[in-house]
Amino acid sequence: MSNTIRFRTLFSVMAIITILVLLAPILLASAFAFFTYHGECYGFTDGSWACPWREYVSDQIFWSVWLDVPLGIFLIASWLAALGLWLYQRSTASDGLPLPLVIAIPLVGCFGGFSLMSIFSIFIRYFIGF
Repeated sequence: MSNTIRFRTLFSVMAIITILVLLAPILLASAFAFFTYHGECYGFTDGSWACPWREYVSDQIFWSVWLDVPLGIFLIASWLAALGLWLYQRSTASDGLPLPLVIAIPLVGCFGGFSLMSIFSIFIRYFIGF
């Protein structure tokens, strides 16, 4: 029983990681804007223009969120794996998971996230048309 991790601990750690992933675009973009703002915003192809700090931060947050999407997909897959193991362990009346299964959660999350991203691109191609 000493090599088991309780679900309460596992879900608390995963909740903290989820909160950090959700806050990362705001915090990182704000810090980046604090150090790099010089009164100009830069467009993708249309040059630069004078802009207020708020607009600059808004642009940084927008692009940071796009970088955060893959992490969110991997995190969703990890949550699904953890919830599946929790539902399975409820039927066996056990309060925790053995350490190898705890280590398997991020591995399943990586594989599942990669699979979800691959399937997502197939769905986009299907709905847009061939």
